Amino acid sequence: MSIRGIDVSDYQPNINWQAVARDGIAFSFVKATEGATLVAQTFARNWAAMKAAGIQRGAYHFFRPASSIQGQIDLFLKTVKLEPGDLPAVLDLETTGGLSVGEFCDRAAIWLEAVEKATLMRPIIYTYPGFWDNLGTKRFADYPLWIAHYTSAEEPWVPGGWKTWTFWQYSDTGSVSGVSGNVDTNIFESVREGALSYKVADIQRQLRIKGFYQGAMDAKFGATTTAALISFQKSQGLNPDGIATLKTWAALMRKSPKVVVPPPTPTPAPTPTPISGVRLTQVFSSYKASASQDTALIWLQSQVPTSVLGEFAQKWRATALPQDSNLRLIDVGKFYRGLAQQDQALDWLQKQISPAIITEFAQKWRSQSIVTNSPIRLIDACKFYRAAPQQNQALDWLEGRISPAILSEFFRRWQDANR
Repeated sequence: MSIRGIDVSDYQPNINWQAVARDGIAFSFVKATEGATLVAQTFARNWAAMKAAGIQRGAYHFFRPASSIQGQIDLFLKTVKLEPGDLPAVLDLETTGGLSVGEFCDRAAIWLEAVEKATLMRPIIYTYPGFWDNLGTKRFADYPLWIAHYTSAEEPWVPGGWKTWTFWQYSDTGSVSGVSGNVDTNIFESVREGALSYKVADIQRQLRIKGFYQGAMDAKFGATTTAALISFQKSQGLNPDGIATLKTWAALMRKSPKVVVPPPTPTPAPTPTPISGVRLTQVFSSYKASASQDTALIWLQSQVPTSVLGEFAQKWRATALPQDSNLRLIDVGKFYRGLAQQDQALDWLQKQISPAIITEFAQKWRSQSIVTNSPIRLIDACKFYRAAPQQNQALDWLEGRISPAILSEFFRRWQDANR
């Protein structure tokens, strides 16, 4: 289902947002800033009026690559205060400012990373095919794409290594009630069960990052993805319909602030004393995927009855999964984000484990000496694969050091797993 939206700037000075909403417009991007000094005159008025009209809102910054990058970051963050439900910040990239492609990309990356850190949402990149193809870069292909392409085709042209688009500005001559003259018109495509696309893969990846999805990263929107999405929607107070609407997508894009809990200091006493009071939430907050930590978690899992682990899996995922669902405590550590639902599940699990086992686990967890992290697993490499040049080079290097016989056997097993 296509969700309709518009984008506006000072060229549309007097907008009746209530009328816009009545015309079926569900979202809008509004120009906030440009360069290091310009704030759109209509931004503050539009920003407040969009919220009052119930229109999901987003703000964009027109990038001037040759201007002060820190000045542009500061200006945008001072002007735009994103709230829950708002869309991620947008960086409008339409000119190199006379810089080389490398300089342009480096400076854009500084803005993107700083704004993502400040807003806890990965920014959207706005551009058009002609400009981006001339750059010849695939550097930002892991950012959501808002593409401007005015065509009669069913899909826009997707440049620069992106596998799909998130927003499509399909016309600059649209007509919408409440806006005088022409206006840019856009769509966002909701995704639901039965879909097979890169957009589904993006949703699965975000659900996995947040600890709601443990299924295959197969870009297929099946029952498992639907169940995970419903669980996530419930945790966010959204309509639990299992459809990846724009509101659900925006919530998926928002990161949870990380609470850094320093690892406990080992007791220097020569005679070990019972360690009590450790909380599982603290344990998983300090999880670094080291070999010693994984060993301790594997031991703890072996001490917990399968029925308890099954019920914990249901509470962790907030869905009625079978009690034999495979959920490893190591995976809990990887996907722990400090969400209220996750903390509640861990507190419940702790109550089911005897104090003696918790004490012994705490000793194993805290007594490990500092060790080097385990080598990267290929499973983790696949999770974070973005087709970046350095990733492709690393994979090519690895392939060249594996015998043809092993590669053939791997390919056979891979095919069997996908049948």
